[in-house]
Amino acid sequence: MNIEKLIIVVSFGNAVGVIIQQERRTCICTMSNSHDGSLLSKVTEALQSQERLYLELKKHGEDYSPDILCKSKEALLDIRDIKAEVEGSHEFFSPCVLNQAFLQELRQLMLMHIPSSITEDVRKKFESLLLKTFHGGPEKLLFAVLLTCPWYEAVQRERGEQARHNVIFAVFLSPDGEVLAPVSKHVHEQANVIDLGWLYANELYHFNHFLVKGKTRCVEALFCRDQAVLYEDRQWRQFRRSIEPQMIIGLGGFLEACQGQAVGGIGKKGRDGQFRMNDSTTFQELCSSFRLMHHAYNAANTQPPCTGPLDIDSLPEHAKTGANKLKAFYEKADFSKKDIFDVLVKWKEQTQKLLTGFAFTNPKEVEGIVGRWQMETRLGGRSIDNLKYQASEDTKLQQMMQKIGGTVGSLSPDQILLIARAGSFMYGLSMPKSDIDYVIVYADKTENILSTCAKKSESFESRGPDKNFEYGAYEARLLCEMILKGSVVILELLFTDDHEYISPAWKKLASEKKLFLTEKLLQQYLGLIRNNFDMIESRKCEGTPKERKLFYQIWHKLDSLSYLLKGQCPPIRCEGEMKDFIMKIRRGPLEGDIEREHLYATTKGKFETFLESMAKRNWRFRENMDYNFITAWLMSVRGIQTRT
Repeated sequence: MNIEKLIIVVSFGNAVGVIIQQERRTCICTMSNSHDGSLLSKVTEALQSQERLYLELKKHGEDYSPDILCKSKEALLDIRDIKAEVEGSHEFFSPCVLNQAFLQELRQLMLMHIPSSITEDVRKKFESLLLKTFHGGPEKLLFAVLLTCPWYEAVQRERGEQARHNVIFAVFLSPDGEVLAPVSKHVHEQANVIDLGWLYANELYHFNHFLVKGKTRCVEALFCRDQAVLYEDRQWRQFRRSIEPQMIIGLGGFLEACQGQAVGGIGKKGRDGQFRMNDSTTFQELCSSFRLMHHAYNAANTQPPCTGPLDIDSLPEHAKTGANKLKAFYEKADFSKKDIFDVLVKWKEQTQKLLTGFAFTNPKEVEGIVGRWQMETRLGGRSIDNLKYQASEDTKLQQMMQKIGGTVGSLSPDQILLIARAGSFMYGLSMPKSDIDYVIVYADKTENILSTCAKKSESFESRGPDKNFEYGAYEARLLCEMILKGSVVILELLFTDDHEYISPAWKKLASEKKLFLTEKLLQQYLGLIRNNFDMIESRKCEGTPKERKLFYQIWHKLDSLSYLLKGQCPPIRCEGEMKDFIMKIRRGPLEGDIEREHLYATTKGKFETFLESMAKRNWRFRENMDYNFITAWLMSVRGIQTRT
């Protein structure tokens, strides 16, 4: 029989997909077995069969085509996904999505208008389509504007041509569960922006983050002409009318972006130091460059950005010349785009002279104003129920914080969720000269999180040979992200009760230990062990204490896995014969019954035996950690009331 035909279990996945919707399970049980006849048991049975097949192929892979193992691995991953879907552990972060049904109509309406042609009826139609487009995705739409280029608009005769490069720029507010979600920053960043080219929608944090940096498109949207506004809610209207334009356009980032993009975006400096235009520059790009330089010129003269109709007669000489040349070029006059570019460069030189001694705005000042408004908008009148630590722990906790010092000492006690002495001490395997290593879990103040307009660090550490002790600190969101990824280091903290300080919030999380037992955790344990084997097999640290450490770490993780294989939480702390054996390896030397080659063979054999036992199971843990449980815990740490 052709071995490739054995991977028929993949087709089973297709059948499962048809009936998943009929028998979806969202229970939070930690195990599933193959005896009760349910859909979940059938998926578990198929998955365990594929685990056994994959293990056999790894043993005899040289007998078959090179890609057979890869196919088997892909099948295994596919069925894992199916099981996660059936049991309900697939639930994960869901970013804002637009209602596709209204996009085409919205785009057609956009291409029919410029700001001056938007009547009240047209605005209402825009508003209706926008609200329908954003309905069911974000918490709410805050603002939408029709962005145009006044310089391009001024040189076109027909409205259709004037509207050709229009862009709808929108700002939306995501639900709390998305903004505070325990997912990576990369996932957050992807969810913060929806860019269709003609429609650019960004989450409130993303908008404010780049507004403080002076991103030109954000500044143009904030200080757009009233006729261009398609929709704005009350909070946005109040903010837009209260913020001083000069404060924003005085930001160094804005002025640098305007001047840099105006010339650098369409040209480059030659060896002689002169800027020359790229041959591929389009007419629309030239107009955009003049618009950006206009912003910088206005800022130098304490004027708001140029977002309204262009008044050519009121422009300075170089700008007026540029506008007339653009008009003439559009009418096919006999001169090149490079002539227009030369005028742009001269205007830039003039503007730079005007900016000599310019008093730039302090970004922190803008961040404070924008951040407070952002927090008020997110809360919508709700209060924050800040965490409180136990008064009885006051002296002990503060003494520990002062002992650790550094950034930890600057936190307030109610921010500390956990202080643990980790590493070999926690495992019961420390020696007199072992490093003292602390792990701290803390919660940043919710006010800071809701008001920030900058990317915040979520971890800090103090390590090095000159330190009396080392520590690493993790913010609550980062902790939750690592839990969802099955981080062994973090989950070992949750499986251990004996720590230096445990807050009520941590106790609540650790009280649900069974929920942390997942197949993903098993895979993380196996990954750590395989990495150690790779290091041992490379022989780069042969005969050194580091090699002995690699061996004893494998035995400690295998000891934990022996408990997991029985469906139990691992004790983490080693005791009895296992501790004695591991300490013998740790102290060394590797000789006698623990001679290196013998120890390697014994360790490898024990690992292979475990893999076979794992594949022979007729049950499995849930594939993934309960995302909703972790998110709910994190939200309780943040102390934000649920919207009513």
